[in-house]
Amino acid sequence: MEASLVRAFGGLSLQPPEAQSRGRGRRHRFSKSLYLLRGLPGSGKSTLARQLKREFPSAVIFSTDDYFFTEDGSYVFDPDCLEDAHKWNQKRARKAMKNGKSPVIIDNTNIHAWEMKPYVRMALENNYEVIFREPDTRWKFNVHELTRRNNHGVPREKIQRMKDQYEHDVTFHIVLHSEEPVRHFTRPYEEYNTNYALLNSTFPSRRVNSNAANERPFSRRNGFNRVF
Repeated sequence: MEASLVRAFGGLSLQPPEAQSRGRGRRHRFSKSLYLLRGLPGSGKSTLARQLKREFPSAVIFSTDDYFFTEDGSYVFDPDCLEDAHKWNQKRARKAMKNGKSPVIIDNTNIHAWEMKPYVRMALENNYEVIFREPDTRWKFNVHELTRRNNHGVPREKIQRMKDQYEHDVTFHIVLHSEEPVRHFTRPYEEYNTNYALLNSTFPSRRVNSNAANERPFSRRNGFNRVF
């Protein structure tokens, strides 16, 4: 009888939980969060971003698309500026994290793991938890419905290509160790970076002002974008 009681209670400790946890590996608790939204054009990413903003009023939302909004709210895409637009968006996010803003929400398509790597590295450097989110809309991989719903007129063929390239089940470590593919000069940057917007042929005569990189473009969310 006594031996059985010893076996039954031998694993228990009279120490308080705090003392028991000392010396053990404990899951790190984060006080700040980075939300990396992912999804094809028209899948509901921006709606999800607004929902998160309502849930977390202190949230800041950064989208590469904001770079291409003009002062009057028009969206004018230039594929030649896409790489600069991504760097601009990453700079805004980096400054927000250094200033402790939370949550930080990145509203981009993020088809490939490597496209999110700059943000994941920022999170690591600034002690942010990384949360990957996709819209839960029933049409998020329905090319026909996405073509009909997306706001920027992205054609069906491009959405199909993006769907074919979409990397599922990404994790922090997958993104952190991902590598950007080597770009060849014979192919435009947008073919490698699938954070789309309008194709060049849609509005061939419309271009972003050459000084756009030094300006704060209009944001449909909150007027002129502030870099925190």
